[in-house]
Amino acid sequence: MTFQHQHRWIILSMFMTAHAVNDGFLWIIPPLLPAVREHFHLSYTEMGAFYTFFRFFGDILQAPAAYLVHLAPTFAIISGGLLWLSITMFFASLSTSYSMLLWISAASGIGRATYHPLAVTILSRVFGRDSLGRAIALHLSGSSIGQVIGPFLVSLLLSYYSWRLTIQVWSMMGLLAGFSLFFFLKRQKENLHTTGKTLKLPFLSRSLGIYMLAEGIWGITQTGFMTFLPLFLVDYRSFSTEKAAALYGMMAVAGTIFRPFLGTLMDRMGKRKPVIIGGFIVVTLSILGLTTTKSLWIMYLYIILLGIFALGHSGLADTLMVEMVPSQRREETLGFIYTVRMGTSSLAPILVGFLSERITLVHTFLILAFIPILSALILSLAEEKTVD
Repeated sequence: MTFQHQHRWIILSMFMTAHAVNDGFLWIIPPLLPAVREHFHLSYTEMGAFYTFFRFFGDILQAPAAYLVHLAPTFAIISGGLLWLSITMFFASLSTSYSMLLWISAASGIGRATYHPLAVTILSRVFGRDSLGRAIALHLSGSSIGQVIGPFLVSLLLSYYSWRLTIQVWSMMGLLAGFSLFFFLKRQKENLHTTGKTLKLPFLSRSLGIYMLAEGIWGITQTGFMTFLPLFLVDYRSFSTEKAAALYGMMAVAGTIFRPFLGTLMDRMGKRKPVIIGGFIVVTLSILGLTTTKSLWIMYLYIILLGIFALGHSGLADTLMVEMVPSQRREETLGFIYTVRMGTSSLAPILVGFLSERITLVHTFLILAFIPILSALILSLAEEKTVD
């Protein structure tokens, strides 16, 4: 599938907007956790369960969601998922009990399943290898806009209103983005519906298996640490909930600014693995530093580094992943990979919450800090090459 040059950037900008709202839901919940905890009187485990349930079904259903391209136009699947996510999260914000919040959020997370494998597949077909790293990095930087706006919106609204209003405002943004994406792509002459394809099993190779193992292990640190960082700042560094949310937003700003530079670096080097492995090492050092120092300015430095390399990692990893999969096998394969990769990481919040009640959150963070090194060692065994 190819687009005329002028359409590539329009399609990319639409996906960036949708990605910002879709992933922004993941970024408004962690800084809201201290306020949600106070409202429902929750433990660390219960807070972790809330976030895990929201993520889990959306993550594990990405593989079957990728096969929906055989039944409906891609743009309808992507926009429909975003609309479902937004509507159900609005209702979740009205929950009168923790159990209601838990189960409605779990149902709403299903809407997230449709986005990632389909959007990345389209981008990989409209951008050549010489610009794919930048295109995916920009696409993910669009997501980072949501990652930036979300925490700052939490900080602003919690100062005057409640955690419920934050979710409701973001849900309305999701409805607007979903309808806009649907009607814009529907009007395009290019047919976004996958035709002339037969159902196939996901593509697998030795290097792809190594990649999935490394990324699955890394996801435990990335999701577990990011989920509980605002709670760490509130409970162990005496930050207010609003200030912790703002600092969370600062971290996302760093990732947004530097992610395209990392993508460009990969393109110029012609290699993906060295940049990814270097990022793993920086993340380990930053988590260790953040949990052991109490100097405010040094903490800011570590959080910025985490923003650059922990958040920037996804764009680098996606570029390497796409090039390991034949172009005609990407929908089903990327859906499978995202399911395994993100399904594993979605269990991290409840695991971190459980451990934090027994060995403290600080000691749990110290354990998480060494997982990226293990991921780096595993990824070094993978062969880096483009399959087509």
